[in-house]
Amino acid sequence: MNALRAALGVLLLSLTMALPAAARAEAPSAPPAAPRAAAHTPIPFKQDKQGAGSLAYQSMAGLVLAALAAYGVIFALKRYSLKGGGPLRQARRLRTIESMRLSRRSTLHVVHYDGEELLLAESDNGLRLVSSRSAVAVEAKAVAAAQGDQHA
Repeated sequence: MNALRAALGVLLLSLTMALPAAARAEAPSAPPAAPRAAAHTPIPFKQDKQGAGSLAYQSMAGLVLAALAAYGVIFALKRYSLKGGGPLRQARRLRTIESMRLSRRSTLHVVHYDGEELLLAESDNGLRLVSSRSAVAVEAKAVAAAQGDQHA
């Protein structure tokens, strides 16, 4: 996936660099005007040397560069700020640890909430608390069980 992104980025960058050069090559150049007498010459105005095609290519190149910049900003925000509880994400107090469907209409959920693990039963009649225990005690039992498995 990263190789595809890199190839796409190189392709778009080369396209944006090549478009203005190709447009300049296509633009016809006007022959210089013959000099006239100073008294009868109109005031010379600056003429655009760019054609309409060149302006269109530059506009497309600008749009491509703006899109790439927007993509880069969004990618950086997702990678560095939102992942793993970055500065833009608030700490969550509620986390679903596990869910298990018992039948079409009933489900059990294990939820971590403020240092406690709650076992909730969901059915057509609503939601009901089945069991509650401290998350610290649960973690201590899990560590003890893991150490017991290592010694065996």
